[in-house]
This record gives sequence, C-alpha cells and structure tokens, in this order.
Amino acid sequence: MTYYCSTADAGSRLGLDSAQRDRAGTRLTGAIRRATIDIDQCFRDYGRDTPSRETAETTLDGAHAANTTTVDLTSGGAFGVPGNGNIDGDSFAWTGRSGNQLTGVTGISADHATLVTVQQGEFAHVLREICADLSASYYLEDESAFQTGQTGGNRGTALYERGWANLRRLAHLGTVD
Repeated sequence: MTYYCSTADAGSRLGLDSAQRDRAGTRLTGAIRRATIDIDQCFRDYGRDTPSRETAETTLDGAHAANTTTVDLTSGGAFGVPGNGNIDGDSFAWTGRSGNQLTGVTGISADHATLVTVQQGEFAHVLREICADLSASYYLEDESAFQTGQTGGNRGTALYERGWANLRRLAHLGTVD
C-alpha cells in the first residue's frame, strides 16, 4: 500500500519531536494507513481513480532550470508514461521516459536543486498535507480514548475538518489542471 504521508508529516502536525515520533510510530503508522484508505475511498466516491495508482517518488539527479524539457531522476522506473507530477510543489507534465530521464517535459516554472523530491501525481504534495491533517486527527482521537476526561480537543477536530474539507474539494475536482 502506498501511503500519502510519513510519520514525520503527521508528527509535525502534533508537535512531536523525533524521539516522540519514534515512540508513537506504530500508532502514527496506523493513523496514516486509515487516512490513506479514507483518501482513496473519497476519490472513489466521486467516481475518480484513486491517487495511489499514480504515486511514485524519487529525487532529482542534478539541478534543473525552469523551462527544461528533460528531467533526470535518481530512480525513474516507477514513473508512468505519459504523466503529471511535481518537483517540490512545482507541477509539470512529461510525454516520455528513457531510463531515469523524463522527456517531453513542460510546465517547470522554477529552478530546482539536486536531490529535491520529485513526485508522480500532480497533486501528491497536496495529498501529503491532507493525509498529515487526517492522520494527526485520528491519532488524537485514538489517544483521547485512553485518557479520562479528554475528548481530543479542538485541535483534533480542526485538523479533521480541514483535512476532510480539502480532500472533498480535491476529489471533486479530480485534477488541478
């Protein structure tokens, strides 16, 4: 299963340092799994392909300038052809792939440094934020079940509502184009 965010993403929403994330790793992973399933199901509810079918991630192999027509990846085997993606949030499209190089690239609007994250799926970076919000809210919900007199508070509710509002909007649109 492809997850849309990491324990570091969800942990940052909760204000956890790396040691706290390590201790809460299993529960955070469970919350991330639940959020990923909910994201896929929301897309299905709107009659859209699930984003996880189009998700791949690697890094740039070298710096790239705006308006480049090829993108060198450290590992491009998981990237489909043709495709849409983003480099550090900068959306772009490609028409071919030769080994670890995407060809026929259009839409890169900024310069990007070597080893910057490249994702297939034009809104993978948005899904990462949504997943982090939902995962953190699920974690707080689960955590509050073990603490007497607490309900998860407004923080968990705010993360949940923001995550679901953004997810429904994105699933309804189906694309950012």
